[in-house]
Amino acid sequence: MAHLCMIVAWDALTGIGVDTHVHRISNRLKWVKKPTSQPEDTRKALESWLPKEHWKEINWLLVGFGQQICLPVSPKCQACLNKGICPAGKGYLKSPTKKTIKQVKVKSSPEK
Repeated sequence: MAHLCMIVAWDALTGIGVDTHVHRISNRLKWVKKPTSQPEDTRKALESWLPKEHWKEINWLLVGFGQQICLPVSPKCQACLNKGICPAGKGYLKSPTKKTIKQVKVKSSPEK
């Protein structure tokens, strides 16, 4: 996270800022050669192949994507533009056990 501070405060690009979203999505998309368990390992793996000119914006892009579409639980694969190329999304879309959640109206009890 210090890399994010360096970018925001001093516009100094010292590395890729890897938070929970970047870590999770990089592993889910298989952007790392082998699954990583620590954000620091993910950062090193991403920096080994991602061109430096993309380091600054990759965190911002993946955080928004992770908050809106590629959620940690029940990702919205049907709405994802990457569903055709995403290794995790392909498996998730084929899963016959995926359950949908129904919204139920609850009647309020009359006040006494």
